[in-house]
Amino acid sequence: MTPFQASKSSHAFDIKTKIYQKDNFKPVETEMSESEDVRIEMHSNQSEPADNVNHGYAREWEFCIQQYETVQISERKRKMEKVPPLLLKGEKGARNRQCYEPAVISLGPYHHKRDDLVAAEKYKLITLEEYCLICKNTMDSLYNKVFEVVQDARKCYVDGSTDEYNDEQFTGMMLRDGCFVLFFIYCIATEPNTMLMLNIEYLGTSGFLHIVGDILLLENQIPFIVLQVLLDMQFPEDRGERILNEFFNYLNYGKITTKKKKVLEMKQPLHLLELYRSHFISLGVHQKNTSGIWNYVKRNQSFPSVNELKAKGIFLKRTNVDDESYNEDINFHSYCCYGELEVVQRAVYENSKAIYLNMIAYESCPYNPNDLRVSTYIRLMKSLVVHHDDVKELRDNNILHHSFRRDEEVVKMYDEIDVPLVNVHVFNQLRRGIENHCNNKYKTWAAELITIYFSTPWKTVSLGVAILGLILTVIKM
Repeated sequence: MTPFQASKSSHAFDIKTKIYQKDNFKPVETEMSESEDVRIEMHSNQSEPADNVNHGYAREWEFCIQQYETVQISERKRKMEKVPPLLLKGEKGARNRQCYEPAVISLGPYHHKRDDLVAAEKYKLITLEEYCLICKNTMDSLYNKVFEVVQDARKCYVDGSTDEYNDEQFTGMMLRDGCFVLFFIYCIATEPNTMLMLNIEYLGTSGFLHIVGDILLLENQIPFIVLQVLLDMQFPEDRGERILNEFFNYLNYGKITTKKKKVLEMKQPLHLLELYRSHFISLGVHQKNTSGIWNYVKRNQSFPSVNELKAKGIFLKRTNVDDESYNEDINFHSYCCYGELEVVQRAVYENSKAIYLNMIAYESCPYNPNDLRVSTYIRLMKSLVVHHDDVKELRDNNILHHSFRRDEEVVKMYDEIDVPLVNVHVFNQLRRGIENHCNNKYKTWAAELITIYFSTPWKTVSLGVAILGLILTVIKM
């Protein structure tokens, strides 16, 4: 019996209620009116000098504040923040609002009770049973494993967002949502036809494309600690490394590839979006302070588009991601007669805009990685792609692949993405390298010579004939 056939037989999610008696300790709460004053009295030893007493109290308060800040920051670092409100303001923010909200399925508590997403809840029960079959474990065993980490999972969400769910309800949510995500990833990596068939039957033909985007929304994440315990039960050898790698390659290149890359090198990702972001970017760049870091106009100044660079003798080249020295999304090299812009290969499709916006939103949240690598990459692409001819040039060089009907739609997609901040070091380093190359008169002259006279075989032949004729004329004289 195949997993798909087995799902037909039982669609019920019936787990025995587990009751755990625990001591409940609640802090004492006091109420005070807005007009009341708060007074803190410090009783000092009158025998000690006043200065020493004040100094001692100051040190004590400083220590308390430092301890409080340390605890607060360590707790905040692991929160699944919602989309920063500033990203939703303005014309583009309002237009892009739907890119931050799930279209088909909710994952986690933030959008759990939306009426327009309730149809997918039945689909989660199907994928839960399917995941039990492929990992050869009972539903009770999966439930128990998730229950072991349910308190840590609660702490990952914004305070108050999980209060309405008791431990059993919250564990059930994490189990259904986590198994759905992993079953989807598993099918993409190994059995895409099975996933497509299930989507068509339960969610319609458009379900597949929407689910890819929904899984990577900032507000639609499952704590990775939940995904990891479920992965460990199915893939004890590599902890799911292979299927995660193939799924991320599918997102990056638009197809399943065998490019091997460690995706679980980071200590403990907060969620799948954070893990994919670490796979999307290169991690070998070190932050540096540069002059002009606070010059807003200079640091946000664009550089030429693809075809403008080509006219200056800067040609495109696809980055070899298999090279161990590869550590950048975009590199620039200036040679004696020409320049070379290396760009990593990517695929863009209908969901790419939403995925990019949510990774930018993740980088904009407090206490998250502040290297702004995705934001910088998108800002660079916005500079490179301003006309459909730029997209064509990227396609011809096997750098950018897309599923849109026209190249103009790719230009529109990048134009509609707002990038509030960039990695100043990476962005300025690339921009200055290109500016220095373009300002070199010798290199510009050589580029124009190549572009004008050697751009096609016929022009090369014509130039050769003209030079030969000139030589013969001088000899005859």
